Order: sequence, then structure tokens, then C-alpha cells
Amino acid sequence: MMKLFQENVYTDVELADNNEIVALKLIAQTAADKLGVDEQELKSGLIVREAMSTSAMGDIAMPHANASGIENPTVLAFTFAEPIIWGEAPAHSVDTVIALIMPRNEHQEDYHDVLDSFAKHMTQPADVAAITASKQDANGLVNIVNNWLPVTVFA
Repeated sequence: MMKLFQENVYTDVELADNNEIVALKLIAQTAADKLGVDEQELKSGLIVREAMSTSAMGDIAMPHANASGIENPTVLAFTFAEPIIWGEAPAHSVDTVIALIMPRNEHQEDYHDVLDSFAKHMTQPADVAAITASKQDANGLVNIVNNWLPVTVFA
């Protein structure tokens, strides 16, 4: 089962430059260090995916990438001290990022339910307000994000 754990929550992160590429590089580096996988693979995957279509909806973004060498999906949450300029015109002002790092394997298509579930919640004003209210509360973010995840990832 895919879950967000408190040790994967980073609040009030400060960046030298508040733009999407800098944030994606930080996410890739953090995930690579935590998972022991290739940082370049993650960085490339995140950047290419965002170039195809932004994952931002309002002030939340949900970048995702696949990684070789991991067995289970990993969820990481980041909140930023200052909003990030995310995407091309019209750019979003993002302050919360929920990143999904998924195994590169035969189950890749099974993660569409996860992405669909997040997209549904990211369009609900009450759900967005809950995330915004919990920006500095790691435990609150864990509870909200885990409630957004489908009960099962694999059919």
C-alpha cells in the first residue's frame, strides 16, 4: 500500500530561486538520497513529465516519476516558505508539492488510480483548504494525503 510517512514530509523549505526547476531538482535529490536511486533518472523523469503537462492545480502540484531499483512507491510532501512559480503561462503559484516516486516495472499502469484520486481532491475547495491549513503540520499533511490515496494501489 502506498502511504505518506512523516519522515517524508518537509515543511517550510526555502529555495535559492523559487521556480519549478529548482524545486524539482530538490525533490529529485531528496528522493534519490532517501531511496538510494539515481538522482539524474528522477530529475529527468520529473522535468520531462512536467514539460508534457503541468501537475499543478491551484497552489498544489503533484509531480511524479518512475525509478529503477525500487520495489514500492514512495510519497514525499514539501511545503515551501515562499510560493514557487510553477509551469508556463499561465503559471501557478505553488506552495505545496506532493511527489510520487513509483517503481519502473510492469505495474506502472496501476498508478493511474493514485493520480486520478489526487487530481479529484486537488479540485475540491475543502480538500485544498485542508492542505493549506496543514502546511506547517507534518502530521496533518500525512493524514490528509493518506486519506487522498486509494485504498489499494494494485488490482
